[in-house]
Amino acid sequence: MDLRQFRYFVAVAEELHFTRAAARLNIGQPPLSLQIQVIERELGVTLLKRTRRNVELTPAGHLFLQEARLALLQAERAVQTVTRAAKGEMGTLRLSFITSVPLVEVFTGAVRAFRVASPDVHLELKSYASVKIIDDVLLGTVDVGFTRPSITTVLPSTLEILPVYEDNLMAVLPIDHPLASGTGPLPISALKDDKFVLRPRGSGTGFYEQVFDICAEAGFYPQIVQEAVEATTTLGLVAAGVGITIAPEALRTINVHGVVWRELADANVTSRIYLIYNRNNTNPIRERFVEGFRKLELK
Repeated sequence: MDLRQFRYFVAVAEELHFTRAAARLNIGQPPLSLQIQVIERELGVTLLKRTRRNVELTPAGHLFLQEARLALLQAERAVQTVTRAAKGEMGTLRLSFITSVPLVEVFTGAVRAFRVASPDVHLELKSYASVKIIDDVLLGTVDVGFTRPSITTVLPSTLEILPVYEDNLMAVLPIDHPLASGTGPLPISALKDDKFVLRPRGSGTGFYEQVFDICAEAGFYPQIVQEAVEATTTLGLVAAGVGITIAPEALRTINVHGVVWRELADANVTSRIYLIYNRNNTNPIRERFVEGFRKLELK
């Protein structure tokens, strides 16, 4: 039994008149009557009680009408689901990002707009280090990544790369630091005798790798007194006077009392956040997300 036969029976059961049902289906009455007989023979039950004046549903016919309607609705839903999924309107989009990305307005604005435009898409959001994000995008376990690689990092050629945000690395000092009350850009060489609170080197966070590079260009290696993984922990330790740090300006939105942010005067202190995806993987949902991201004003 196929969906066409379900439609034939539903039309007859709703009209309770073969002529009207045939007109509704745009077929002849004899072929319609024949198809109803075929359905009844296949099921081995009488679905319709026919007289010269009217057509009535039998108890079995009433039950079959309910199930036939459900079958047609499910078939329609299946078609709509597949069609919408092919257009990128349904499914799951896997996003990975470094910790500073949710603090950037261009990211939050793009995600908010996408959720409004595509309410039936489930966003799977996870925060990782840049190195893992790049690897996951290459492996296809992540659809879109947001990373802040070091200026010396060479991204694989299979990745599509879209710069979405640019800010500066800044010195973060305890409020009682001798340089905290100064104005104007601060040369990083002025911090050569300070103790630093930084992530472990090699932790996969691009701007921390960049910190070592710009310190080396200034002729010194940062004296690390404490390592911390989370940005809030790092800023809190600076506020406590454990040491100083260098961080992206985006982290300035984290409300930590007792610290002062100073611009750096050196070259190579610009840091960029990139949207990356694997161009070898086709994903209509990802295409919708990236296209929406392109429409926002990038900073």
